[in-house]
Amino acid sequence: MENNPDNTPERVLLIIADISGYTRYMTANARTLAHSQTIITELVTAIIRQIKLPLEVAKLEGDAVFLFCRKQTTPQPWPETKKIIGDNLITFFKMFSEKIRELSGSTTCTCNACTHIEKLRLKIFVHSGEALFHRVLNFVELAGVDVIVAHRLLKNSVEADQYLLLTEAARCDVEFSGQIHLTNSAETYEDIGRIKTLVYLPDAQPEFASTENPFASRFGKSWKLFCKLWFAPFISRPRLARSAAYVGAAGRIGFALLTLLLTPIFLPVGTSFVVFHALREPAKLHRTDDGHEHKPDGSCCDGH
Repeated sequence: MENNPDNTPERVLLIIADISGYTRYMTANARTLAHSQTIITELVTAIIRQIKLPLEVAKLEGDAVFLFCRKQTTPQPWPETKKIIGDNLITFFKMFSEKIRELSGSTTCTCNACTHIEKLRLKIFVHSGEALFHRVLNFVELAGVDVIVAHRLLKNSVEADQYLLLTEAARCDVEFSGQIHLTNSAETYEDIGRIKTLVYLPDAQPEFASTENPFASRFGKSWKLFCKLWFAPFISRPRLARSAAYVGAAGRIGFALLTLLLTPIFLPVGTSFVVFHALREPAKLHRTDDGHEHKPDGSCCDGH
């Protein structure tokens, strides 16, 4: 990514994909924090792998991913780009639900973090405006009022665990292929004022669990996750952005030494747990659908 040679703001679409739901379950326990960071890393990685151009990653912000699209330099015409972005946003929710089901169904750990994987939710915030690109050492940063607005949206009045929130400005820059229900809303912030928004609740859409999940696949996923969780103390990661707990260096070092000491013993034992876990048939989810189709503008539903 190059700096703007004129040092002037560019028109951009700003997106923040935020993973939430862990804070209330955090305890001052090194194992829980190490595992929660491993799980968040898995989810953040899954989100990043779903990103398609013209979207780019600006930075990772703890358990959130900050994305942007430079509107003046997109490879496709903007009408086509709007559809690509809209489809990508919906894909994030589908991918996130699938990854949650995979992690929840693959773990054999009983720590506080691993037993609450299904409590994690994805919130996506989209705003359109201008940003100034500038270099700080080896990093390119985005600055400007609209960057502040995008981050202020994380604190809002939406009473839902998982949702897509678009500002009125962003709604003009995003187009969805399918029919979704967008509800009018608004947020007010000090020094910014009132911002008109639209909210989409993906949980209102039917979800399906894969019915084909053979033993080999279940074993492979469980074993892979087991190894990542077991060796989590040896992998350096930043602490979760909103973790309510803090474990000192002595606690982390002690946990790492204990893990190293028990590894020759627990790896064979853990393998047995993984085999037993993979032998169990996963629970199947049933569809609940009222058969109602939503129009792209939400005009068929109450509240729009």
